[in-house]
Amino acid sequence: MLTPWCHRGHGYAPGIAGELYGGSVRDDHSLGRELLHATTRPLTTRGYHYQLLATAGWSSLPLLPLVRQPTLILAGDDDPIIPQINARILHRLIMRSELTIYHGGHLDLVTQAGHPAPLVEAFLGAATPSANRTGAQCAGR
Repeated sequence: MLTPWCHRGHGYAPGIAGELYGGSVRDDHSLGRELLHATTRPLTTRGYHYQLLATAGWSSLPLLPLVRQPTLILAGDDDPIIPQINARILHRLIMRSELTIYHGGHLDLVTQAGHPAPLVEAFLGAATPSANRTGAQCAGR
C-alpha cells in the first residue's frame, strides 16, 4: 500500500492482489484482476499522499465508547490489510457491537457477498421491529 505502483501499474496490482487482499482473491487471480480493473481509477499524486497521511495521523479509538447504536463488525480471517485484532478492539470499545469473523479476505465482502449477506440481514432484521411498527403507524395516518 505504500507504493504508488499499486495504483498506477496496470500489471502490478493484479499481480500482488492475492498477497495484498487475501481470501478468494488469493486463490483466484482472475478475480483479483477483474475486480481491480473494475474499481481502479486514476489516482493523483496529491490524492495518494492525502490517503497515506490519513492512515498515519488520526484515530477514532477514544470516541468509540461513545457509540450507542447497535454495530455489526465483520472481519475476514485472511485479511492482510486489516488484522483481526482491529475488529476485536472495535468490539471491546463499542458497547452494543456484534463481532463476526467470516472466512475470507479484505475484498470478500464484495467478491463473495452472498456469504455474509445473511449475517447482515439478520443483524438489520433484529434492529428493525420498532422501526417497522413506526412505519406501520405512519402509513395508517
